[in-house]
Amino acid sequence: MSEPTLASALSGIRALVLDVDDTIVDTRGATVAAGTVAAATVWPASDADHVAMAERYYEDPERWFPRYASGEVAFEAMRAGRLDEVARAFDLTVPDGAHEAYELAYAPAFRQAQRLFDDVPPLLDAAHRAGLPVALLTNSAAEPTRLKLEALDLLDAFAVVVTTDTLGFGKPDPRVYLETCRLVGAEPGETVCIGDSLEWDVLGATAVGLRGVWLDRARLGTSHPVARVTRLDEVAALLG
Repeated sequence: MSEPTLASALSGIRALVLDVDDTIVDTRGATVAAGTVAAATVWPASDADHVAMAERYYEDPERWFPRYASGEVAFEAMRAGRLDEVARAFDLTVPDGAHEAYELAYAPAFRQAQRLFDDVPPLLDAAHRAGLPVALLTNSAAEPTRLKLEALDLLDAFAVVVTTDTLGFGKPDPRVYLETCRLVGAEPGETVCIGDSLEWDVLGATAVGLRGVWLDRARLGTSHPVARVTRLDEVAALLG
């Protein structure tokens, strides 16, 4: 089956839904930067590579974040589970108060490390000119999402923001896509969902009738028949 064109995915849409992490903001970069600071705070005397520890925290090999997104575990339990896994991987003990110390060091460093991808403002401008409301649909919680948007002066840039706190779970549960469409005032077939996760932002969305566009920043390519872009400029150009 041939890959759908971007033009067909965008034709006649009435709303745009964007993922947040690693779609509009560089969450990997911010997580590694903040995690490096926080790991050094918890294990200051460790010979372990604090950058490598932060990268492992981001990679989340035990898939704590998907478990949180499904509603299986609470946000705090997800964060603690990821830190405990890092400690085991680097043969370290978790000192008393480690989770609290990690979060206290992590939060300000994470806020400072926020970076908007340079192809986001042109997309938002094009959507505004086209009269399209833009919603955010993220598997992060409300507070860290607000932190990101506030740090980047984007609190008022989106018509709707749907987080895991909205319904108590996130993508790829079908209900979160439909709730986002309801809140933004568009039918699923008139709405395109764009994000870096093929599973969560494209296949999950198209399974319930939305259109999907995969943002493949790493240029991985795919055998799935989905519309694919490597930068959001490509979407902005067609909206304009």
